[in-house]
Amino acid sequence: MNSSNLDRWLAGRMGRDTVPSRRELRDWQLRRLREMVDHAKLGSPFYARHLADFRGADLDTLEAFSRLPEIGPEQLRSDPDALLSVSRDDIERVVTLSSSGTTGEPKRIFHTADDLEATTDFFGWGMSNMVGPGETALVLLPGARPGGVGQLLDEALSRHGSRAVSHGEMSDADAAVDQCLAEKAVCVVGSPAHVNLFAHAWTARGLPRDVIRSVLLCWDVIPDAVCSNVAGRLGCAVFRHWGMIETGLGGAVECAPGSGMHLRETDVFVEIVDPETGRLLPDGEFGDMVVSTPLKKGMPLIRYRTGDVGRILPRDCDCGSPLRRLDPLVRRRRGGVASVSGVFSLWELNEVMYGVPGVADFAARLNNGTLRLVVCGDASFEAISDALGTLPAVAGGLAAGTLRVDIENKHGVAPAVSGLDKRRIEIGS
Repeated sequence: MNSSNLDRWLAGRMGRDTVPSRRELRDWQLRRLREMVDHAKLGSPFYARHLADFRGADLDTLEAFSRLPEIGPEQLRSDPDALLSVSRDDIERVVTLSSSGTTGEPKRIFHTADDLEATTDFFGWGMSNMVGPGETALVLLPGARPGGVGQLLDEALSRHGSRAVSHGEMSDADAAVDQCLAEKAVCVVGSPAHVNLFAHAWTARGLPRDVIRSVLLCWDVIPDAVCSNVAGRLGCAVFRHWGMIETGLGGAVECAPGSGMHLRETDVFVEIVDPETGRLLPDGEFGDMVVSTPLKKGMPLIRYRTGDVGRILPRDCDCGSPLRRLDPLVRRRRGGVASVSGVFSLWELNEVMYGVPGVADFAARLNNGTLRLVVCGDASFEAISDALGTLPAVAGGLAAGTLRVDIENKHGVAPAVSGLDKRRIEIGS
């Protein structure tokens, strides 16, 4: 495995000429976290109250830092300006984020120019294993907005002699394939659902498997079944990324396919905690993900409960990097829907549906005892029904007569869900 690019980024971000040891990185993190607490209390009215009983100087271990009180999405909705720790004049970009399935006020996140620069730098080094000098990546994500992911990727890749071409939110897989061919792209970046549909459109046109060399899956939960589909249909290496708009997008990326996602540890400090007690869990155990942003000056997040479930992989990566690795099987805590037939898990539904040969994309809705699926692709009704029958909630509901399954196959190249909202099981008619 090749971790040299990420390790070079790490050393530069820490102001070093050499790659740190794991112990040196942890000591550096603790110093930055202590400084963040004092900076936030000085500049933010919210943190001045929230952390009134704590001082950075008293946090002598990372375990002591983990005893600070958490914050959650409600703080980013109710009064986000109170979390600002710098002048409003220092803010370069404000992002308004309406989480899927959430009603009420949207979250608002503030980024300084330094925050955006840090993300750009990480993107450049993180993608250097996927696209080389003189090569092009096609990005199936928004690209027009200043400070948006498309523009940040374009700037990041240009520093390494390559380029990013933004397709925008994909609404027609054939159009995305056409642009990929016209731009001679060797890398594709996008959400799992859109890249899966892109890969189906690619093979439906009989295009060769040696054109696309790499794919980066990001933006949403990444099913293993999609990784297998994309690798098989495009004949390429598939990398995975985890990130959050709240923390500045870039969060963790693989050094090689299947290696686990190396965390962006200078900028995103991740803790895994017990969902009930909040106590720290050891590496290897799944729990709720809590993040802090040690170098974010504008709107620092201090122990922010993300709503994601994940784990830190035990043991070091074979590449030798001191960066910890996040298991790619990150999923949302509230990714399921309870019904009289049982709990329908989006994570399980993703794996089952994308594992059916011929399913390019799908959408699910549960309403009054009916599970309705809209499927794109050429999968047979029988194959879809058999796959759904492996889910306990479906099998139990059908046996008890409390569930009906309705499947519509659209056989198209348009996504089953429009836009880039994170996928969920819809409720209602």
